[in-house]
Amino acid sequence: MFALPAMSDPIRYRGLYAFDFGDHVSIGYTAVEIRHLRQSPAHRSGTAYEVYRVDVSGRIELRGVRDSEFTSQEALCFLRFDGAKARFDFDQISRAAHAHPLPCAAELRLTRSYSFEPGELTALVYSSWAGHVVSSWLHECRLEPGDRVEGGFDAYRALESGGGITISSLRLPTSAPPDRSSEEVLSTINQPLQR
Repeated sequence: MFALPAMSDPIRYRGLYAFDFGDHVSIGYTAVEIRHLRQSPAHRSGTAYEVYRVDVSGRIELRGVRDSEFTSQEALCFLRFDGAKARFDFDQISRAAHAHPLPCAAELRLTRSYSFEPGELTALVYSSWAGHVVSSWLHECRLEPGDRVEGGFDAYRALESGGGITISSLRLPTSAPPDRSSEEVLSTINQPLQR
């Protein structure tokens, strides 16, 4: 991998992506923008890295990501025996997201499901690449919802295919930068800093 470009404020790139084109590296892409690059025949052989951690000195830690992480969904399902407690979890997560937006897009659902035991639940649904981001956000907000928790791709599949009733759902606020179109992304690949 080529060296990362110089950045005056590396911390602002945390949670974004670097893309190694083979002859240079650009940094500052969103997950959707990486998907645009990977769908372009000219850039299929490039490699994407998440800016996983940035320490106070500005040192950047990268994490390689697979294409499947950009196309699949996962869920964290917070299971309750009592519907009122599930509603409390839903409201608590919603309030936390409005006070401290998630660094990624996520949907919050209050559901009565036949796939889980207990079947009253609040679910956070997000792209697979963001699993660790959502977990860190919950920890930072000091949220510990649910009597039991099930998570990952299998939890998402059970949520989608198991039947039941979605009582309420909403898209949570995000602090992530807006995604650019495929044309915008492809026209700026020679810029080392995308944001």
